[in-house]
Amino acid sequence: MSPEPGIPLPDPIRGILWMMGSMASWACMAAVARHFTGEIHTFEIVLFRSVFGGVFLLPWLFKVGLVGLKTQRVSMHLVRGGIGLAVIYLLFGAVARAPLGEVAAIMSTRPMVASLAAIVILHEAAHGRRWAATIIGFMGALLIIRPGMSDASTGVVLAFLGVIGMASLTIVMKSLARTEAPDTIVAWQMMVFTPFALIPALFVWRTPDIWQFLLLASTGLFGTLTQRCLTRAYAAADATVIMPFDFTRLVFSALLGLILFQEFPDIWVWAGGTIILTGVLWMARQEARTSV
Repeated sequence: MSPEPGIPLPDPIRGILWMMGSMASWACMAAVARHFTGEIHTFEIVLFRSVFGGVFLLPWLFKVGLVGLKTQRVSMHLVRGGIGLAVIYLLFGAVARAPLGEVAAIMSTRPMVASLAAIVILHEAAHGRRWAATIIGFMGALLIIRPGMSDASTGVVLAFLGVIGMASLTIVMKSLARTEAPDTIVAWQMMVFTPFALIPALFVWRTPDIWQFLLLASTGLFGTLTQRCLTRAYAAADATVIMPFDFTRLVFSALLGLILFQEFPDIWVWAGGTIILTGVLWMARQEARTSV
């Protein structure tokens, strides 16, 4: 994929490709969760995602040894794991109740919500561009759900709550990233997820057959790929470069929704998603100018 043999891709291109890989992996994970609607409870799906997310991290752990888990911030990892688990419950619940594309479009507001959270919680500079981009993003979200014109489904509500949780997670991640390696953060996440996900899953347990087991295990693979691609995207390029490509989540989700479930986002979802993308692009451009 390099322009010429032996010449590496520029960092921004690598970051964009990693970001798109992360979004494609997320769409695959969400599609598996949606496939099990009415068959396997969300609590059980989350447990498999947690257990096999850890299993697919074992090669890394064998390579680096237990030193890869060394940390002085256990309490912060517990907070990060607890919020992350709640987000997964919300998002898996959302895709079980609403079309993949619609959930993905709502999740595209994450950069704006995270920016707003940084202003309120971290007291980062409240530039007018951030407020403007946030307002634009929520206008797009309102176009998707059209309050008063259509009934907001439970899935839509769960997706919005999930986005708020993801914004909170971004704040915690900013703190952890100052002292912890990306793979260490992901490994601790899995260690927190599994025991806490086990308890509710036991109350709704339904033993899967072989095919169901393989699909459930794949959520761990796709979840781990989502996280590791995302961390590499941010390591390869500035957030202002890769942030707009979060929007490819909608494209991948819409395609999988059409192929697997014969559902496709309506014109309102695409219109709202386009407005959200406009807000993200504008905010990224303004942030890039400021950082120069």
